[in-house]
Amino acid sequence: MSFSATFSSRTLEAILLTSFAVLAVCFAGLTENKQQNETLDGSDSFLGTVSVPFPGSGWIDNMALKRDASLIMADGTTYSSAYAAILYNDPLANPCRNFNAWVNSFFFSNNVAAWFITTLNSVELAHYILCYLRNFIGAMVVYYGTAAVFHYFCYVHPMSRKIYEEQGRARPTWDTIKNQIQLSQASLTIYTMLPVLDEFLVESGYTKVYHTIEEIGGWPSHIASMLLYFACVEIGIYWMHRTLHTNKFLYKHVHLKHHQYKSPETLTPWASIAFHPLDGMLQASPYVFMLPVVPCHYLTHFGLLFFTAIWATYIHDAMDWNIDPIMGSKYHTVHHTHYIYNYGQVFTFCDWFWGTLRIPEGPTGVASSVTKKKVV
Repeated sequence: MSFSATFSSRTLEAILLTSFAVLAVCFAGLTENKQQNETLDGSDSFLGTVSVPFPGSGWIDNMALKRDASLIMADGTTYSSAYAAILYNDPLANPCRNFNAWVNSFFFSNNVAAWFITTLNSVELAHYILCYLRNFIGAMVVYYGTAAVFHYFCYVHPMSRKIYEEQGRARPTWDTIKNQIQLSQASLTIYTMLPVLDEFLVESGYTKVYHTIEEIGGWPSHIASMLLYFACVEIGIYWMHRTLHTNKFLYKHVHLKHHQYKSPETLTPWASIAFHPLDGMLQASPYVFMLPVVPCHYLTHFGLLFFTAIWATYIHDAMDWNIDPIMGSKYHTVHHTHYIYNYGQVFTFCDWFWGTLRIPEGPTGVASSVTKKKVV
């Protein structure tokens, strides 16, 4: 591979990781609104300012201004809009629920949300069904959009000729890609239920999620908690992934389906979620079961889930794109070809510490030349 191709590939990885770090650390605090805190007696004096978690309450007020936005419940209770009903007219009481409702409003109009509420006769059930449908649609957009971008750079861009034809590498077949897309689409139907459980736990107060930088004690505490949470998730994913290999039942009935792609020419960006739906839920579960243990900003958590979807696409493209100690695509290709190595998600530290690290040797998918000796 040429120097320019290698440089651009490493630059892409560096941009991905840098963008993630900025999103995870800074976005949580920079999106907070400041609101004056009135005294309890309702006078005009103020106690100072307080941080209001994103997206605040202004969006629900603006929705109430829309024509015919009001919703009358079966018991006669009137709300200014369907989303006001979902938030029980108090959007700041549950910041995570407020955020989920705000995101849902981009996918489903007030009338659609109202239809779910009145048809199901349950605000709670309607809210979580909307969350599931949003997750399902959003996951498809991320999967197809991200895989399509990586597909272009791996197989269509002129650089791909240097990767494949000039090195004698075999390209993935369209049948392989089609199989991966079909399996991924089927998996998404169930896999996207995990974030709904995650949202329910956070909204119900069963986690240590916080919603403003002030709650955790300032920026140093926020950064420390983010690093601790991510480290715990990384360890959890390592051991979950390793267990899916070492437990014979789980490997045969759950994880083996993903490992049908066991050579570089069968690994593509479309293989990222081509697995048994339970496989994906188990591997992503540390993001959920660490929340009741380690404090994490809810926007950081949301950003991590988004980043993971993109990262999964990247590490399945079978390219030689790596910056140590990152568990990039070259390391993950070794995992698919040798099974018992490189279980980590983003970094190589867990595999190094627990003795399962295998460093890639030579260009991916290129047969090593063997010097033949003449037999006399």
